[in-house]
Amino acid sequence: MKWVPITAIICIVIAVSVAAAAVTPIGVDTAKEKAQDFLDAPGAAVEYQKTERLNLGEYHVFGTGDGQIYVNAHTGVIERVTFDSARENSRDIRLDQAAAEATAKAYAEAKYDGFAEKTMRLIESNLVSHGDTGSEYSYIWREEIKGVLTPNTVVVNLNPNTGEVISYLGIQRKIQCQLEPALSRDEALKVAAGQFPGIRVTDATADLSVEYTRPDTQMLTWVMTMRGEPEDHVLQGGLVVIDAQTGEVLMVSPYL
Repeated sequence: MKWVPITAIICIVIAVSVAAAAVTPIGVDTAKEKAQDFLDAPGAAVEYQKTERLNLGEYHVFGTGDGQIYVNAHTGVIERVTFDSARENSRDIRLDQAAAEATAKAYAEAKYDGFAEKTMRLIESNLVSHGDTGSEYSYIWREEIKGVLTPNTVVVNLNPNTGEVISYLGIQRKIQCQLEPALSRDEALKVAAGQFPGIRVTDATADLSVEYTRPDTQMLTWVMTMRGEPEDHVLQGGLVVIDAQTGEVLMVSPYL
């Protein structure tokens, strides 16, 4: 089964596979109240659309007239929200990086339970261009425990012109695997370099990260990036994910 580490931006939305808790799902009416509370608008027109199971879990999905809101059907936690109108007028960049990050962090602290108390590491901070349609600031935090990145993730995307929130993602899961690796960082780097025969390494990164390597199963991994001297103007190296307990190579994704 092919899978993508959570450290890639897109996989935070589509590749974390988590079993729903063994509890009775909440009803649609309760979920609607949760959605309205999240929007700070108890009387907001929130319309039920569907209940569906995604890789992130099972959700009651509501339309807000300006986007969608996903309520975890087992916990009642709001885990994904989009605000379509916030994308308008996003061509101009009026907010600098510092102001945008402060705005995104304040929103995360307000909406993600325990954000201020957890050790949340900012792993991505980018101004993403969408060409003629505009741009957005994207900020991604992951909780870090004893130097290990966990699946607990917050993503906030902002309009660089108005500072409005375009979308929010907030995932919080219990850690179900041990966080002490049997494989050292140096050992993992050697394994990663071995996936690119002849590479002359110029730079490498290594992060301990809890990943879902198959549905419902957490695993402590080394997520490595290897960069080597170009050959014939082609960048060498790529992404390697290794089981931090056994040393098994779980994924290799060379640079294109």
